[in-house]
Amino acid sequence: MADDLNRKFQAQLDEMKQEIRRLQRTNPLEAASVTSGRVRFIGGQLRVDSGGSVVIVGTLAIDGTTTVTGTFTVSGPWNLTGAGTISGNVTITGNVTSTGTLTQNGPWNMNGAGTIAGNVTQTGNTTMTGNFTVTGGGKITVGSMTIDPNISGGAIAFANGAQVFTDGSTIQVYKGNGVVQISDTEAKLQVGGTGVRVTSGHVYTTGVATKAVGTVAGGFVSAMVYDAGEMKRLI
Repeated sequence: MADDLNRKFQAQLDEMKQEIRRLQRTNPLEAASVTSGRVRFIGGQLRVDSGGSVVIVGTLAIDGTTTVTGTFTVSGPWNLTGAGTISGNVTITGNVTSTGTLTQNGPWNMNGAGTIAGNVTQTGNTTMTGNFTVTGGGKITVGSMTIDPNISGGAIAFANGAQVFTDGSTIQVYKGNGVVQISDTEAKLQVGGTGVRVTSGHVYTTGVATKAVGTVAGGFVSAMVYDAGEMKRLI
């Protein structure tokens, strides 16, 4: 009976030794699973290297500083709700929509076509080497001067009422009762009812002041004379 107990005990002892050897040779974390529990590292480090990866199917919450020295790729939607700083180069190939204030303190370049639908205020200088086109009947205002395509065929209007405009066949300078009108065949200068019109080889006048023919020696009716520097017609 004693021998049977010894053999049974020895068998159990050998089995325990084998189990201990197996546990010593295995890596318990090589295929580990935690269900409804938690793994906590206090003062230690979780390191994944040699081509390993971390896959999270669920939520990742980080309360602390995160440093990424390699490539950081986000293929799904993302949200940044706090303040942040980007100190390196950034390339964006998709669409960008901003609803807040955009402040650019350094140099910038816009190389593609674009549209500005809102009002723009500029306080600095602008240098332009290309064309500047205003469409849709828009105006250009410089101080109190306005370039307005809606006046006649287009005009430069000044605050004092003076205008430089065209009616399609002439260009005119206008202020109150005075006007200068130039076309490709004639030039006119007029103030009120007095005017001078010049064509090729001809000079015409209207509204010229008159002088009695008897007051000019050798004068005759309709002759043009100078009276103290003023041109007058004898009557």
